[in-house]
Amino acid sequence: MDRPAYRDLDHGRAWEHLDPRLGSLALLTPARVAAAARLVHTGRRFALDLPLDLPSPPLFGREALRHEVFHILDHVLDDRLDNFYPQASTQWDSFGHYGHTVDGFFMGRTAGEVRGGAPGIEAWAEAGIAGRGVLLDVARRVDIPGDSGFLITTALLDETAAAQGVALAPGDVLCLRTGWLAWYKSLDPAGRTDLAARTRTFVDFRLPGVGPGPDVAEWCWDHGVAALAVDNPMVESMPISTGIDGELGPDDTVHVKVMVELGIPLGEFFDLDALADDCAADGVYEFLFTSKPLGIPGGIGSPPNAMALK
Repeated sequence: MDRPAYRDLDHGRAWEHLDPRLGSLALLTPARVAAAARLVHTGRRFALDLPLDLPSPPLFGREALRHEVFHILDHVLDDRLDNFYPQASTQWDSFGHYGHTVDGFFMGRTAGEVRGGAPGIEAWAEAGIAGRGVLLDVARRVDIPGDSGFLITTALLDETAAAQGVALAPGDVLCLRTGWLAWYKSLDPAGRTDLAARTRTFVDFRLPGVGPGPDVAEWCWDHGVAALAVDNPMVESMPISTGIDGELGPDDTVHVKVMVELGIPLGEFFDLDALADDCAADGVYEFLFTSKPLGIPGGIGSPPNAMALK
């Protein structure tokens, strides 16, 4: 796609250059998918989703999933899910998840239009998400406490890519490992319960992640990132970076600058630990990335059903 540089976008917004249903996922052209498939040499496969019942307890006030197995005949079983929050575990945020405080959601849609069935996660489910994945394992390069507000800057992303000997190309799915999920897995039940309580109030809730929003947006757009998947619950750091001297506002978050204004899907809770170990062992940080979200009409989010194949 012939796209202007970020500095030439009107106020950092790319809507006129984007597919209204796919956003930057339109960068995943058949040619790029075919090239990514040629990255598979060993056949090693890495599932990138957590089980649907993790984190447990759920974060941000969501409720626990209920799973029931039952008979439909004496010798036939079925099951059902109740209380299923599609964004409670590993997830894609759809374009209906987050909006600009004044200008609305992606493509200027209103909350009413989103709730009324504007294109949601089903658009990505129909097309599927596949292409070259690139892992930037920041957590292996820098010791990042899981309960800190450590800010991963674009300079650190560049430094990590250079150290790994990998370069991003247009249409890549960027997988970013902060180390938060490995930290979460190390918590005992009491620690997980305490964390869940803090995410309901955001009091004393700290999270390593990327930022500030405008810098990350420019970096992602100019590198041609098709989607950004991170191993933490919010992609960005918490407290959210307000830039130098606090000059950034509520519409300068990563969610607004990257997802709303650039149409780059954001993924959270991606389990990248086993993949990262394998990449560190063989020095290969690129792979075929695949994802098939659920076809929920008007859906606000979905488990990604994501895999990395090397």
